[in-house]
Amino acid sequence: MPAEFANQDVRYSEALVEHFLQKFTKEGDVVLDPFMGFGTTLLVAERLKRTCYGVEFDSKRHQYVQSILENPHLALHGDSTALNSLALPALDFSITSPPYMGKHHKENPFTAYTTLLDPDGGGYNAYLSDLTKIYGQLADKLKPNGRAVLEVSNLKHEDGTVTTLAWDIARAVSEVLHFDGEIVMSWPDDCGYGYDHSYCLVFRK
Repeated sequence: MPAEFANQDVRYSEALVEHFLQKFTKEGDVVLDPFMGFGTTLLVAERLKRTCYGVEFDSKRHQYVQSILENPHLALHGDSTALNSLALPALDFSITSPPYMGKHHKENPFTAYTTLLDPDGGGYNAYLSDLTKIYGQLADKLKPNGRAVLEVSNLKHEDGTVTTLAWDIARAVSEVLHFDGEIVMSWPDDCGYGYDHSYCLVFRK
């Protein structure tokens, strides 16, 4: 990782991406990571000969990902809340780790935490509502029986409270895609939110 991103490294593992690409896709399939981050999904997909698009709001991250890909044009700079405005083909599969939000947080995860969510406009509930809208648009692009996987953790906060983020996201996305179930990922160390595990939530059109 470049030094400017050293304190922002929230990448999931390449092995995780490879597992799900091997399970749910084949060579030539079209994949989308709607929250591209530092491009892990796209790098693994290129290696496995999948065509993978990614969407990233933050311009510096977007430029970095373009610099490390064989097909930089597949890394899109845009807003995932407006997926329908992007030139995306029909999708076979999607995998991502969405930007996290705690119940008491104020920054908007979908603008790379650069703007505030109006608490009177719903705050955390608005975040979940936006996620439902994003996956509703993604569902429009997903082929019949296509799958979508979201890797997410619940959040333990310093004040002793917990945001049941994984379970709340499961409910939110279930409004627009069928929930097939979860796979629990066990990690050797605390993954940063007070837990040694996360959930891969699997959905189907």
